[in-house]
Amino acid sequence: MGERGHCSTLAALLAEALYLQGRLDDAQQMTEEAKTISPPDDILTQALWRATRAKLLARHRRFPAARQLITEAEALISPTFYMWLKASLLVAKAEVNQLAGDRDQAEASLHAALRIYEDRHAVPLARQVKAALAGLAAHPAGEPR
Repeated sequence: MGERGHCSTLAALLAEALYLQGRLDDAQQMTEEAKTISPPDDILTQALWRATRAKLLARHRRFPAARQLITEAEALISPTFYMWLKASLLVAKAEVNQLAGDRDQAEASLHAALRIYEDRHAVPLARQVKAALAGLAAHPAGEPR
């Protein structure tokens, strides 16, 4: 019937799931799919695919491009009340910065995400961020998680 809004969002979410599984080529393909079929005014999907693509770019040591995508995603959601998405982008930003060797910025982003999750009583997500902070302290440079 031509409806693509849900399909593009699902593609962006699948890209992140594939990324977390270490299936980076598949994740890249899903970010491309989400980008292609997502309407420009679909802020959620536009931010989601950019966050995953930024982490993929950072893994390929393309840090300026990765940071640009995170900045674009943040700009898209800044006027919204999607606090969970803002926190999620902060976690992605932290990973990009960690891969780039910028531990201080990674830590700052994680602390900001943790505040959002704790303010909203998102206990499992706050736990994940605390684990990322602990991992950052234990391994300040290199691969995340």
